[in-house]
Amino acid sequence: MSKQILKIHPGIKYPVTLSKIDNQYASLGEKVPPGGKIEILDIRNTEGRRTYERTLVFLLDYIAKRKGVTIKIEHSFGDALYGRFLKGSLNLKSAKKEIKDLIKADKMIERLMLPKLEALRFLKGREDDFNILKYLSRTYIPVYKLNNFAAYFAGPLLPKTGLLKIFNLIKIKDGFLFILPTQKDPDTLGKIEKREQLLKTYREAEKEVEILKVWDVAHLNEYVVSGRISEIVKLAEAIHTEKFTNICEDILSKKDGIKMILIAGPSSSGKTTFSKRLGIHLKLHGFFPLYISLDDYFLERDKTPLYKDGSPFFDTIEAIDVNLFRKHISQILKGEEVKALTFNFKKGRKEWNGKTFKLESNTILIVEGIHAFNPELLKDLEINTFRIYVSALTQLNINRVNRIPTRDVRLLRRIFRDTRFRGYPANETLRRWESVKEGEERFIFPHQERADIMFNSSLVYELAVLKGFLETPLRCVDITSPYYCEALRLLNFLDHFLDIREEEIPQTSILREFIGGSTFYY
Repeated sequence: MSKQILKIHPGIKYPVTLSKIDNQYASLGEKVPPGGKIEILDIRNTEGRRTYERTLVFLLDYIAKRKGVTIKIEHSFGDALYGRFLKGSLNLKSAKKEIKDLIKADKMIERLMLPKLEALRFLKGREDDFNILKYLSRTYIPVYKLNNFAAYFAGPLLPKTGLLKIFNLIKIKDGFLFILPTQKDPDTLGKIEKREQLLKTYREAEKEVEILKVWDVAHLNEYVVSGRISEIVKLAEAIHTEKFTNICEDILSKKDGIKMILIAGPSSSGKTTFSKRLGIHLKLHGFFPLYISLDDYFLERDKTPLYKDGSPFFDTIEAIDVNLFRKHISQILKGEEVKALTFNFKKGRKEWNGKTFKLESNTILIVEGIHAFNPELLKDLEINTFRIYVSALTQLNINRVNRIPTRDVRLLRRIFRDTRFRGYPANETLRRWESVKEGEERFIFPHQERADIMFNSSLVYELAVLKGFLETPLRCVDITSPYYCEALRLLNFLDHFLDIREEEIPQTSILREFIGGSTFYY
């Protein structure tokens, strides 16, 4: 006989937030079939943290709805969620107290699995839920209910309000921040760091959404259904082109003269295509771009640092032959000719590719790599640089309370590229992703505010393109794999999108770096 997880483990309390039943993510309120294998997860697990986050948003939406207020969760911001009011506003101090009262009351949050038609009727008053669900290809829809309030969420919620504990809700200039516990220490409230460049980039993304008039996945799907998606693709690409023009003008306006452009950013953010397209714009102004990839300066495989699971840890600065890079840059700046290297990933070593680097009067160096902003890279070298940070900060959310994590966009890009061009199955990419995330937190994100400018490489339509290509590799992840639950989560997420054909995508698009068909050489 099936039994609820809360009854099997009656002592469950914070920071526990989620479970796995037979290798699939499951709410703590779900029932376990006879012989089912249970694994308990807490807020230190990424999906466990998102469960905590979704439940807090559910409660705030519940409070807002009762007061005739409409909220929207836009994006994450460090250890917080940034949101704003679409209609009316809340006294956040009072709202925080109401959430604490609900936590103290330990109210049950029901999870109803309703036939799709019944779910649509049930959520009739929630237009954004209705619009996203009408194209969702599922027989049953999860609806979460507290008293007379109900909402659709794309992932599990906590079954009881009493499982929440640590949070804060504060007002900022144009909205509010929902501050969460730190992922490493569930008993410590997250800190809000000053990230002016990041915030500016998010604001630009919000303006782009207004231009495109694609506020969420439901709006994107309507463009697909109406046959007008080609217009959105062209407009999104035109926005990117305009950004390249503006960045180029910014570089040219520097009176001291820029000799090197450093392009940094996390994995699968589109740095390589960005550098190629920027180079084209610089050529229009008489410059000759000289491209140098930090990936070609990896240490030989037998000297590469290892991650805790014994695999090569390419995402640490210690995996780069920094001394050789400095030496080559120093020689290039002196006007010397330097042999250009290419790292052979199959052989695990650097090789001369037959080309050379030499600085001419009109040459501008473009150095691209995840560690391009690390101070160690150009230590003791005097050179005028311009720093550009590239990341995929998605402008799109599923609806106003279901956000799309930026990391998921980059992960899906990488899975597609790895399966199509590098021969890695999705399971392997998912396994490596943990070390990628750790490398970002330790070596990349701390330097992002050093940027002179940030470039958002995300395209509002891209997940609808990736969906059609990713279903097969994700479905091929074996049910016994420890990454099966993540593959299933991503498949469920992609199910919200209607497909867009690859033929719509220009050959110079940043997306082509991941799906193929680019006219740039990589």
